[in-house]
Amino acid sequence: MARIASQSKGGFYATPEGQMTLILPHIRIKGNEGFINLFDPCAGEGEALKQLGNHLRLGEDFSVKTFGVELEETRYLEASEVLDKVLHDGYENVRTEPDFQAVWLNPPYDEIFHERTELRFLRTLSSKSKNVFADKGLLMFCVPQYVLDKCAVVLSERFQDIKVYRFTDEAYDVFKQVVVFGYFGKPGTREAVRETREFLRRIANEGPDVLPTLEEIEEEYYLQPSCQTISFFRAGRLNSQELLQDLSESPVFPEFEKRVSQEVRKSTMKRPLLPLKLAHAGTAIASGAVGGNMGNHIVVGLTKPVTELSEIQDEEGSTKKEIYTKHHKSVVRVFTRNGIYELQ
Repeated sequence: MARIASQSKGGFYATPEGQMTLILPHIRIKGNEGFINLFDPCAGEGEALKQLGNHLRLGEDFSVKTFGVELEETRYLEASEVLDKVLHDGYENVRTEPDFQAVWLNPPYDEIFHERTELRFLRTLSSKSKNVFADKGLLMFCVPQYVLDKCAVVLSERFQDIKVYRFTDEAYDVFKQVVVFGYFGKPGTREAVRETREFLRRIANEGPDVLPTLEEIEEEYYLQPSCQTISFFRAGRLNSQELLQDLSESPVFPEFEKRVSQEVRKSTMKRPLLPLKLAHAGTAIASGAVGGNMGNHIVVGLTKPVTELSEIQDEEGSTKKEIYTKHHKSVVRVFTRNGIYELQ
């Protein structure tokens, strides 16, 4: 029955406000100024990320931006009211930059084609092609405790300093949720990877008593500010408003106007300070700077590839080696009534 209810609402389970409140005092910013980019790929109505953003905005010299993704339209509209930027699409279609200092990930609790949805979210968002984490970006992964077994490999190989805390007693019994904390980046040694993987698999199959609650968090988690905010955050499907903005900012149209404007078409070569020598005139014509209809003939310049053969002879005068050299040669082609001539 729980699975049917989960699927009917897209696997959406909002993070209880009280649980998020227990986490916030332990999230801090390291440094004096910069940009903090926060991301929730399953934003729901945006309340969890809104709480985190409001908490971090207490710092005077930091610019905190919240970015979310929500597939269900009603929740997307709600999230758009409380977050800085929200996309109405699936997380797998998002195109953005790997520069998020913190990711709150509370994915749907479900299994599709014998694979946990939570694992699919985690693996995609931390993969080489779709990664969203900044270096040492903080992961806060909210999932049922028994799912840790399925996610143990990805967590242990892609994140460092992993700690796990469970929901408090009044909230834990509903879905047996825990929060995994870790920094994005490969652990230092294979031994560290193995120990983390075994730890996650062990606690996945045990009861709540093996884990401290969110009330007992001891660590302080620091976010390293970026020198810039996220400038590229797009959905997979075409958005007419984004396309209009891109076209208005594109340098193509001003460049086109510049090249075909009347001023360009009227422009002429300035008269040289001294008369051109024959070689100079030939170069100007060959380059296309001078030429055209000269009255009783037409002159155009062109450059064509040329292959030249040279021979190396031995002491007896016999050909020992042939060398082919390829280069380009500028020529002047003259069209007259009596024929076409090429001047080299």
